[in-house]
Amino acid sequence: MTFIRAKEIPPRSGNWYDYEVETIHKGNKVIQKYIRYIGRSTRHSSGLGASGSASMVVSKTAPDIAVKPARIAKMKTPSKQIASALGMYYGGMSLDAIQQQFRQDHDLDMSESNYWNWVKRFTKQAIAQTKKFKPENIGDTWIADETYMKLEGKTVYFWDIIDSKTNFILATHPSFSRSGGDAHILMRLARIKAGRYPKVVVTDKLNSYIMGVGDEFGCRTVHRRGGPFKTVSSGESTAEIERFHRTLEQRTKVFQKYDDMETIKLLTSGWLINYNFFKQNEGCGNIPPAQAASKVVPCKDWNDIVIPEGETDKDYQVRLTRRKSVKKGKPVMDATLIPLKKVG
Repeated sequence: MTFIRAKEIPPRSGNWYDYEVETIHKGNKVIQKYIRYIGRSTRHSSGLGASGSASMVVSKTAPDIAVKPARIAKMKTPSKQIASALGMYYGGMSLDAIQQQFRQDHDLDMSESNYWNWVKRFTKQAIAQTKKFKPENIGDTWIADETYMKLEGKTVYFWDIIDSKTNFILATHPSFSRSGGDAHILMRLARIKAGRYPKVVVTDKLNSYIMGVGDEFGCRTVHRRGGPFKTVSSGESTAEIERFHRTLEQRTKVFQKYDDMETIKLLTSGWLINYNFFKQNEGCGNIPPAQAASKVVPCKDWNDIVIPEGETDKDYQVRLTRRKSVKKGKPVMDATLIPLKKVG
């Protein structure tokens, strides 16, 4: 049986899209398989229940459905569309998928490099805007772990350390090795961000953490080693680190095309900002960790990054430039967000 499901991308953005899905029964499990993208949803306002989840409507036949995307010669709300693209990217969508989404929703056939330029530009802007943020409500127990992934034939390790109280990621560090020096860098970045020393640091049994924790925290901090992270002082399971690591699949999709460390570091910072400041976290009451860690935050979504505080999208316009695609030889559009000159 096939259904039409409305999905909000990214969450809380107000942008809803319809997808045709198929229900597949495997034993006692029911799996929904996405078949195809249809277009911008016109049913989401009536399709939401009390929980905020999208409802599903039975489709008679797939060919009966035809959704015509609105034609927008010039983006009327460019900031929201750019912010939406950034949210999609750090939510795990590839640049090619975002390109197709914009083509179907806005009838804009912009080049893939255009979206990549947006990612680079506004990720750097987000780093600058959040650089001075200091979480005020950090707990005494921090949890560190590392994962790895293959990128263009190379193994890249991602070191992460998270505050057990607020789920705020204090630091993340990409490297090509798993040395004590890398563990030390992670601990130092976390201490600087928190502005304090933890009472307890929980890690797995990787020996590199002995050097990293000892060199940075010394006797101020108790280092507890074990796994799978069930040994915090209260005896409670630290399920937040496990939930956190389930999101790493999204990071793999974001980084999969790159193998130079500078790009990986840039995207790591962008992904960290998206997780801490914009992504709802069930472990801290369905608000972003930054809001659980501080009463005042510098930004709450990508719109706050794209358009500076005190300005609106009316202060900007989109300049569209047509050129031939290098790959396909077809005309594509490059879009640039530029500020309007103020008169007077």
